[in-house]
Amino acid sequence: MSQSFRYIFFISLFFSYQLNGQDLKSIKLSTRLCCDLDNILTFISNEYNVNFEYDKQLFKSMKYENRPINRPLDVFLKQICEEQKMKYYIDDETGVIHIVDRWFIIKESEVVKKEVVKEAATKFKLNVSGKVIDVDTKEPLPYVVAMVKGTANGSTSNVDGRVSLLNVPSDTSTIIFQYIGYQPKELSLTPGAQTKDLIIEMEPQVQSLEEVIIAAEREDILQVSGEHAGMIKMSPLKLKTLPNLGERDILRSFQLMPGISAANENSSGLYVRGGTPDQVLVLYDGITVYNVEHMFGFFSAFNSNAIKDVQLYKGGFDAKYGGRTSSVLEITGKEGNQNEFNMAADLSLMSVNGFLEFPVGKKASVILAGRRSWQSPLYNKIFNQFSDGNSSNNTPQQGGIPGRGRAQTEQNTISYFYDLNGKFTYRPTDKDVIGISLYNGEDHLDNSLSPNGGRMGLSSQITDLTNWGNTGASFKWSRQFNDRLYGNMLVSYSNYFSNRNRSTSGSFYDGDSTISINRGHLEDNNLLDYSAKLDFGYKLTKDHQLGFGFQATHNDIKYSYTQNDTLSIIDRKTEGQTYSAYFEDKITMMDRRWMITPGLRYNYFTGTEKSYFEPRLNSTYILNDKIKLKGSTGLYYQFARRVVREDINEGSRDFWVLSDNDNLPVSSSLQFIGGASYETPMYLFDVEAFYKKLENVTEYSLRIEGSRDGTDYSESFFTGDGVSKGIDFLVQKKHGDFTGWLGYTLAQVTNNIPEFGEYSFHAAHDVRHEFKSVFTYSWRRWDLGANWIFASGKPYTAPQGGYEVTLPDGSTETFITISSKNSHRLPAYHRLDLSATYNFKIGKQAPASLGFSVFNVYNRSNVWYMEYEVTDNEIVETPVYYLGMTPNLTFSVKLK
Repeated sequence: MSQSFRYIFFISLFFSYQLNGQDLKSIKLSTRLCCDLDNILTFISNEYNVNFEYDKQLFKSMKYENRPINRPLDVFLKQICEEQKMKYYIDDETGVIHIVDRWFIIKESEVVKKEVVKEAATKFKLNVSGKVIDVDTKEPLPYVVAMVKGTANGSTSNVDGRVSLLNVPSDTSTIIFQYIGYQPKELSLTPGAQTKDLIIEMEPQVQSLEEVIIAAEREDILQVSGEHAGMIKMSPLKLKTLPNLGERDILRSFQLMPGISAANENSSGLYVRGGTPDQVLVLYDGITVYNVEHMFGFFSAFNSNAIKDVQLYKGGFDAKYGGRTSSVLEITGKEGNQNEFNMAADLSLMSVNGFLEFPVGKKASVILAGRRSWQSPLYNKIFNQFSDGNSSNNTPQQGGIPGRGRAQTEQNTISYFYDLNGKFTYRPTDKDVIGISLYNGEDHLDNSLSPNGGRMGLSSQITDLTNWGNTGASFKWSRQFNDRLYGNMLVSYSNYFSNRNRSTSGSFYDGDSTISINRGHLEDNNLLDYSAKLDFGYKLTKDHQLGFGFQATHNDIKYSYTQNDTLSIIDRKTEGQTYSAYFEDKITMMDRRWMITPGLRYNYFTGTEKSYFEPRLNSTYILNDKIKLKGSTGLYYQFARRVVREDINEGSRDFWVLSDNDNLPVSSSLQFIGGASYETPMYLFDVEAFYKKLENVTEYSLRIEGSRDGTDYSESFFTGDGVSKGIDFLVQKKHGDFTGWLGYTLAQVTNNIPEFGEYSFHAAHDVRHEFKSVFTYSWRRWDLGANWIFASGKPYTAPQGGYEVTLPDGSTETFITISSKNSHRLPAYHRLDLSATYNFKIGKQAPASLGFSVFNVYNRSNVWYMEYEVTDNEIVETPVYYLGMTPNLTFSVKLK
């Protein structure tokens, strides 16, 4: 045996005939193998006339240390392929055993029939740059991972799909591109070929491929980042495989992840690791979105047909993001098909949803998407369930004045929601992209009544009108200056509005006199956001990627809350500017085994005339091929936030305000995250612990008298501190027809507000235990889905007694005395959802699907909150429930 094989103890193989699948089973390995795979396979090939075809450079870096004594050759090959994420096949004509990447696709018409001659490298340590796009629509793909095969050299594409790799070993190297929801792509460089301004086309993953012998294994919709603690991605392409209520909902899908509460049917917002939805920075094409809810929060405000990419940072986000204390949700909208006209539509028992996309000349594209609900029996069921809970204590009973006789009631309920998305993208050069994005969404709920007549001559109008929504627009210019420098300029506008009119006016006869009725409340919250940002990315070396930028934001927020048309409870009008700058450096060390990203963000807020520094640090250490350690820490400030308005009668309400020097100090959080992951080709095991120190947590309540004179309620803002801590566990099966995950969170959120007492109390969104199981199964043309959620009960405050207070206008209002803050717990929350989707084609190329889903299969009566009334000096407690079992049917069709 030659000296070059001194690490091979002994190999015994014997055959002298052309190989096939059956022959592999009869060939036995009878000794130990402990060398790199290239040496092992070369020895077998030379000594025993077995021919292999594989990437020699890559296999030199692969070690094999198992001891397959007396194992068949096919078992040996299957083992190394599983460990190295490979596949093998035998050429029927030549008998050559090909070992290829597991994502390699071989069609019957493309079986290897000729020898591939590789040219010798001519250039070394070169830079490679290009743009990653969808093969069909030519949409750029953001945040695609690119790695030089057999090395630790890698990079990630930016939001416009631009990617640059520095110091690529040679012009014969192979680069692998991976993106959730798409088949991995291999790009093999050749001497003399172009290495700049490349176009890399990636194919979406499909359920089945005709004429395919070896195909990519099915990728799940979920991907946990291996380079950033607390970061997860979901594929909008595959949301339909999850159970839903007829709406593919990206925010509801994220609620199925550990660390994000799912026991909130009345909010599609994200409660992330003890944070509230307003503490999540939501960006849609650079637009800061303040309202993310439709239909009392049952659906999110984002149309999945208009979304290309979405990623969530559960904490520890980078310095380029600011203005929030909990997490970041970044959504990238589609740019439209650059090749041809296309359109699609979804019709369910809840809404109709459609989009169309088309090219404009050779350099521009447009996409338009719209969704509107319609008042079907299913819609009315949800509306009645949530509107009754929202308004039951704001308006008198339908019968008119209790004890005064039954009145005739005229009611014409009008309720709907809609959203519109539009985007125009223009590419004047290969290096420039100009985009204009528009968004508008609104809910309109009118449940007004006209109870007139009766024995007492009642004449009245019960107004129950609510409107809320968000309007936004952005203009972005992106430019790839060279292989190293990329930048974009963005200007955005966002307007959140919420108007509520829940009042009763009129009169009735009482003996010889006429009694006027005038009660209820009016609320008006309006928020304006004007922002301008400059962001730059510069690749200093392959181990240093710099990020820096500037941002200016102007906020103008108004909120008024009036009772009985005369008593002004709150009337706030505040505005201010935030000026920010940031710098960060993504550093890779130890052959890319250790990645660390230090960063610093500076803010100056005119509302307090103070400066705020936010240091950030994120780090990942790759212990081996399967185990990664990760951690992050950072300080975060928030200037515009949503304040909880405690309302014991009808559950908590909230409104947006801007911090000031007086009643509303700037809130902040100090975060620490640490975790580890163990990943194989098939499974992922992930655990992360978190700790957040919260400062200046604010609530608004009328239950504390304070020092006000009876008409000034500005002192009803109460501020304190809080702590959120816990641990998340995730077990995921990533590939195959059967995929899914199990998630569990153990957490605690406590606040301490001195005005509520000298004690710490559980926050209203505190959930101690939360378990989620999510499974999908693909069988032929069927996609089946199921999820089950369990969450321990949330805390709430119970009353001890009630009393009446005469208001300045002479009317009376009922108040209740309260015990300790959030000292009681609601019953545990749990539900099961199921779905089944049948995929087919209309004609030859129009994909379509018919989906059936059942929400809350076993009709669990989950309590939303407790409602209280004072009757004859006694408190009557009534639970308000979430939605029961609800089925839905959805039909979807796409032109191409």
